[in-house]
Amino acid sequence: MTKLRLVVAGLISILPLKALRAFAYRVILGYTVRGAAIGFGTVIAVEEATLQRCTIGWFNLFAGPMSLTIKENASIGHRNTFTCGYWTTREEYREANYERRLEIGENSLITSNHYVDAAGAFTLGKGSWIAGMGSQFWTHGAGIVDRNIHIGEDCYLGSAVRFAPGASIGNNILVAMGSVVAGKFEMDNAMLGGVPAAVLKENYDWKTKDPHTTPN
Repeated sequence: MTKLRLVVAGLISILPLKALRAFAYRVILGYTVRGAAIGFGTVIAVEEATLQRCTIGWFNLFAGPMSLTIKENASIGHRNTFTCGYWTTREEYREANYERRLEIGENSLITSNHYVDAAGAFTLGKGSWIAGMGSQFWTHGAGIVDRNIHIGEDCYLGSAVRFAPGASIGNNILVAMGSVVAGKFEMDNAMLGGVPAAVLKENYDWKTKDPHTTPN
């Protein structure tokens, strides 16, 4: 079934019209698709999917035994990869309780050429941006138990950031370009940066201040 789903999704992805691709994903693969615009070459081969009035660019890949939710007015650029390995369903990993869940909140933005591993759970909060290109998010690793990644609401992540398994940030957080987030930052309104990431500024609002301001 997994190989067949991937083949069918690949064929759907090259249908000539966005509306036709959305219709085929709904009727043939049984996904819930409500007003979603799905770009040419975007393959969606997952166990279950709910796409709610979102916009997905061309040549994205969503693949693996995971649940996918993309909420209203979310926008995804081009050539992003969102995967969950089928190894997570093997009997020897049953007690590891991999959640295999990807949720992209309303009014959020993911630009292009990013990678998200959804062996665990990955959630992107309402109004948050994964900006630039080349960021990676990993929800599994050797001996990792606390693996899920959560990004709060109204956050801005610069280019080439890395989130380790179990990393999370609060609301209205700016993560500087090239940072490696390897812990939990439960505060709101802050700037993070560095390798590993640390708090550079507190009481910081990236939406009203220059996000390129050099920290004091």
